[in-house]
Amino acid sequence: MEHLLYWFDLIGIVVFAFTGVLAAGHKQMDLFGAVVLACVTATGGGTTRDMILNIPVFWLQDSYYLWIAAATGVVSFYLIRYLQVPMRLLMIADAMGLAVFVVIGTQKVLELGHSPAIAIVMGVMTGTFGGLIRDILAGDIPLLLRREIYATAALSGAAVLVILDASGKVPGEIVVAIAVLVTLTIRLAALRWNLSAPIARFGNN
Repeated sequence: MEHLLYWFDLIGIVVFAFTGVLAAGHKQMDLFGAVVLACVTATGGGTTRDMILNIPVFWLQDSYYLWIAAATGVVSFYLIRYLQVPMRLLMIADAMGLAVFVVIGTQKVLELGHSPAIAIVMGVMTGTFGGLIRDILAGDIPLLLRREIYATAALSGAAVLVILDASGKVPGEIVVAIAVLVTLTIRLAALRWNLSAPIARFGNN
């Protein structure tokens, strides 16, 4: 189980770092800007989680994560210079990173002995805060704050993981796979059919 989570973590780092470079490309940033955006996108959620929980920040314990994010940033920067990358790809890649990091974050917090509610909150934070920082630095409205179903997908995946884990009837690897699939499916469905959450309306507006 631990081995699976580690590889999922690395996949999430690569995917989110790639989304950082895509965002940088759409804003015509240079190599330095692209690598910075790649690194903060890949590590921002986990860093925030670890700081709140007052535990060692994951990439300070294992700098391999940071090196992978930076290397992905450099490779992706030159890759997108020669390929026409649609904005849609950024959204799909972000959905993949979201699904992986939500599940990783939730599972890690459960393993630390925190309550299911705390695990869900920290899982959602792990999955969304890297993209939040990326969008702010790129000068965009964060996906987390838009009408699109984003945080709802993260919340659903984290809740499914907690519920299945508490049941004790499903192997850990299957629980992780199902939670990733739930998060990814909801997010991709929202992108495919332009689904959005209801908004508050004031008066007759």
